[in-house]
Amino acid sequence: MKTRSPLLLLFLLLPVLASASEEFVAELANGDEIPLTHYPAQGDVRLLWLTSEFGLSARQRPTAEALAARGVDTWVPDLHSAWFIPAGRYSLNQVDPAAVSELIRQATRDGQRVFLLANGRTTGLALRALRHYQEQHANSAQIGGLISVGPRLFLRTPQGGESETFLPVASASNVPVFVLQPRDAGGFWRADKVAEVLASGGSPVYLQVLEGARDGFNLRSDVTPAEETLTRALPDTLLTAMRVLGFEQGLPATAAPLPGADLAPEAASGSTLLKPYPADRETPTLRLADTQGEIHELSAYRGKVVVLNFWATWCPPCVEELPSLQRLYAARRGQGLEILAVDVGEPSGQVVDFLAKIDTRVEFPVLLDSDGEQLRRWKVYAFPTTLLIDPEQRIRYAGFGAFAWDDPEILALVDRLLAGS
Repeated sequence: MKTRSPLLLLFLLLPVLASASEEFVAELANGDEIPLTHYPAQGDVRLLWLTSEFGLSARQRPTAEALAARGVDTWVPDLHSAWFIPAGRYSLNQVDPAAVSELIRQATRDGQRVFLLANGRTTGLALRALRHYQEQHANSAQIGGLISVGPRLFLRTPQGGESETFLPVASASNVPVFVLQPRDAGGFWRADKVAEVLASGGSPVYLQVLEGARDGFNLRSDVTPAEETLTRALPDTLLTAMRVLGFEQGLPATAAPLPGADLAPEAASGSTLLKPYPADRETPTLRLADTQGEIHELSAYRGKVVVLNFWATWCPPCVEELPSLQRLYAARRGQGLEILAVDVGEPSGQVVDFLAKIDTRVEFPVLLDSDGEQLRRWKVYAFPTTLLIDPEQRIRYAGFGAFAWDDPEILALVDRLLAGS
């Protein structure tokens, strides 16, 4: 039975006064300087909020201010500015976890219990930094744990049909972790697996699903009303997460064993083309109803080239590519092309209403994978994911992300499959 510490419960009861934010620079031992925004509070807890790979967001400030008003002293470092790194996917691969580890050490200097907050792929950097901290410092119990919003812990993002490979540190961490998983995100369907991998290294893991939220809901500019509501509630959600993590004993003094090298995520290929699919992988079965209740089986499309597209209405890239998918369907249907668009995790009425509102009249079947069973069977990890299946029902190409389906290169590839090559 776990021993529960009352330490963190105290700060929720203390009256605190938060002042305006202030800027300062954390100087590292090697002379590097990390600019930080500090939201001071007279409390027993400090939050080190590592920004996402897309950099600082104006929507962080109200949350940080609200945390300070609730007694949580909050640091927001600008890791991109520190090393002149352009923001973007995988940009924080350029940040040395040892530098973040030193920043964590500085965050402990005033005696507060320190928690880390990270979004998406920054979670991997946080775990690597915490591991480095364990190896270098004795006061690890002062670190209360890590809160991760929509963690992305894959070594590389799997193509459709591939098995996932996690960062080595994901199964070699024993820090207490509280996962806030947006419901409208590809990661939702793998949240249990992520928790399992983290727990395998000794991490106590807590998971809360955020209904109506997409990845980066608290940082992105194209926020929905539901996401705005969740963002306003985020300070209290984070307080609850810290309170739960406070029942643990903090970061263990000894790091979990790390098999092999400590690797950063591998950047995805810059190619915009679909990638050839390994010939030795079998094509899964597929049987789903469409929005009209008609059953579709993949086996019934033998002799056709099938574009199998996994998507959701909340996914902007999915919606972006619908018009070009329809243009492809109109241009090649008469030559033997079929498109099956599999909506994942949404009720029929919601999908029908969405299709009725958009400008594009979708003529190909839209199938409903309401429980994600087909998503798991086909090993889909990101939206949209598309697979091209030849007339012999072999998967020939796969890719994730939006495509211009009437692009000449894509059309040439489809035409080769229609010609039997």
